[in-house]
Amino acid sequence: MKQTQSSRTTRRLAYAVAAAAVCVSLGVAPSAAADPVRVPCGVLDQVRESLENDINAGIGGVRIVISSPYASGAAQQRDTNVKLAMISHGVHYMEDVNGPGIVPGLAPELVDLRRASDDMRDAVGALFVVSPGYGYGLGYGNYGPTVSNAWPQPSTWTAIDYADQKKDDIYALVNGLQGTCVP
Repeated sequence: MKQTQSSRTTRRLAYAVAAAAVCVSLGVAPSAAADPVRVPCGVLDQVRESLENDINAGIGGVRIVISSPYASGAAQQRDTNVKLAMISHGVHYMEDVNGPGIVPGLAPELVDLRRASDDMRDAVGALFVVSPGYGYGLGYGNYGPTVSNAWPQPSTWTAIDYADQKKDDIYALVNGLQGTCVP
């Protein structure tokens, strides 16, 4: 049986459609796919620097401060607030560096980190109890308000660990993009 030009064209078209269907079902991308987004290495370096100097130092600092003995709850609370401010600063800085979404996937990770750090701030803040002052007038026995020392609870550590996990998620994202960044 002799094949005609139209039967060969029809058969080739059928093979092409079948091959395309297999590629779609297997998730194979066509060879003419766009190049992956290439992030400037300097941006990744800035994000990593903020993770190390602000976020990691802040979370680690909170752990140290709330588990250390302090003579004054007010001093302990002050030191904790400084560490929490470092974390907040780091998130803001990374949002600014990322701008209009320079690092793919970073914006939602920063939202998660912000929520986790807000939860951590609330959990740590609840450790400090302000007691009203007492006294009888000017001078003798007139004491102002006092702040209790922190006594971390399991839920406090859970909130801190969760913020730490969200920080690690951003490290993983940045490390994954490092090999494809452009100078």
